[in-house]
Amino acid sequence: MADHTLYLVPNFIGEFSKDYLPKRTIEHIYSIRHFIVERERTARAFLKAIDHPIPQNEFQFVELNKHDDYTGFKAFFDTHIHDFPIGVLSEAGLPAIADPGNEIVKYAHQKNINVTPLSGSSSIFLALMASGFNGQNFQFNGYLPIDARERMIALKEMENRSRKVTQIFMEAPYRNNQFLDFLIKNLQHTTKLCVAVDIEKKGKEIIRSKPIKNWKPNEIELHKKPSIYLISG
Repeated sequence: MADHTLYLVPNFIGEFSKDYLPKRTIEHIYSIRHFIVERERTARAFLKAIDHPIPQNEFQFVELNKHDDYTGFKAFFDTHIHDFPIGVLSEAGLPAIADPGNEIVKYAHQKNINVTPLSGSSSIFLALMASGFNGQNFQFNGYLPIDARERMIALKEMENRSRKVTQIFMEAPYRNNQFLDFLIKNLQHTTKLCVAVDIEKKGKEIIRSKPIKNWKPNEIELHKKPSIYLISG
């Protein structure tokens, strides 16, 4: 029986090793040769790392493109979904979590196609687990605005909300060092900050959680390192 399912395929967030994926997840991925991806190059590297039994030249990919509002996958989806399962593969972590994959999932539901999420790692949830902050009520905010005034307003609003709801956010890796300094200078001394760096990178992972008054600028080298930030008032 043909499998007309959209599978949400987790990518690695640290080490490129299939040891970081559950056996059931890998078995499902082995049945897929049609993928909607953010970047084909990353997708091919992922499939090679998990020892996918299908030859690389038999895979078919379509890339998501923000310039068409992530809608260019629809022709690919409509052409193949009634004959083959399709996998949605993020650049890192879980599809549709801080990721445009939700557009594909939404389209699948509109077409009455089964959607199956596969287990894998999320830096957002792993950082929350390790922070010691409120895991019953939390909010993910993505990136703060680039404009200096809007960024400050957004930070202060998050800090106010953090008294009841853990606030989770991120920054472009090449701006991480300056961003940490910005947080230290502008958050209240009693606000607690957790910084989670290089999650699931063996020997490199750092997760520190403490009040702002105990943070020192540049105490962690963050430049170009994937990082998640959490605050709790």
